[in-house]
Amino acid sequence: MDFKRRLTGLQERMHELNLDLVVYGSCQNFQYLTGLVTEWRRGVDLQSSVNNVFVPATGDPILTASEGLGAAATWIKDIRVLARGESYRDLAKRVVSDLGIKGTRIGIGDHVWGAVLADVSEAVGGAELVAAESLMDHLRMTKDSEEIQLLREVAKLTDSVMERVLPKIQEGVTQKELSLEVEFQGRRLGASDISFGPTAGFVKSGSEVSENPFTYPREMGLVLGTSIAFDIGFVMNGYCSDFGRSFYFGPSNEEVRKAYEALHLGVVETVDKMHSESMRVCDLFPALEKTLDRCGYGNYLRARLKTGNLGHQIGVEVHEPPWLSPSYMETLKTNMVMALEPKVWHAGEYYLRVEDIVVVGPNKTEFLTNFDRQVFQL
Repeated sequence: MDFKRRLTGLQERMHELNLDLVVYGSCQNFQYLTGLVTEWRRGVDLQSSVNNVFVPATGDPILTASEGLGAAATWIKDIRVLARGESYRDLAKRVVSDLGIKGTRIGIGDHVWGAVLADVSEAVGGAELVAAESLMDHLRMTKDSEEIQLLREVAKLTDSVMERVLPKIQEGVTQKELSLEVEFQGRRLGASDISFGPTAGFVKSGSEVSENPFTYPREMGLVLGTSIAFDIGFVMNGYCSDFGRSFYFGPSNEEVRKAYEALHLGVVETVDKMHSESMRVCDLFPALEKTLDRCGYGNYLRARLKTGNLGHQIGVEVHEPPWLSPSYMETLKTNMVMALEPKVWHAGEYYLRVEDIVVVGPNKTEFLTNFDRQVFQL
């Protein structure tokens, strides 16, 4: 992976903001910058407070690490492992001194512990602290070839999970049981984690109209005449997937069948129009909306996506900026990887979702998730 590009891009942003130093704790940006895959998704309290990367405005970063992380492979050459019994305050002072930090503006990223923040502030001497969580968003927006391969692999795993879960959709199964089955199959196939809690939302045809589509009791078993909307995602090798498909349990009428066909057609036709510089991010929803209107289901699309937000970027985090919203005016760029997630909702009758991960290319956009679009009625 091109870690030099990441460092250079971050430092260019630091110069724009007059930042002398940026510190990231064990978080998504720590992983992106160092290449070290820690368990940051499980919570700050489960990580070591000493795992931090110090990035100066010029020159190479220094990594402070616990004994366990200090032995891991990273491109960063200067790794300071906190010795047993050593004060982190003393270590932070040496790092700041060795980096030659004498300025007054320090960027603080995610997952920096309060005690560490105090130690760094003391080491620098009354610096102004600035939020630095988003300084690499513009870099993470486009992926390098190694990242795309990792996303391709976790997308393939996700397709395989859906194939394995499909036979479990039987009369009497509950939403909770299907969600647990999704996670079980993902971990069985090699996922290290789920990227969010999986869902299998039931909507019974002829149910009471409600502002919330998912009123079907979670403890109640599946019955005929019910749509099932899956939303699932996994983490593997530090990269995420996000995927959705829907099914109908029992004989389905023409309206619901054609609604699902229209949803897939909208995704495929939109993706066919996508390549580098072909359109703006804000044009994605109108493109898909046009197909749904033509098929007669535009109002059901708008009923669920009132904001016109069609999805998000994806990478080391499952939801990465920019979101695919009407407010984002930038054009598509090569190696953007995004999750398109349209839904149609006929209140009281069905709720359907399709979600696919795609990578934007110079001349065309490729689907990374490829689960069979024809499978619907079970």
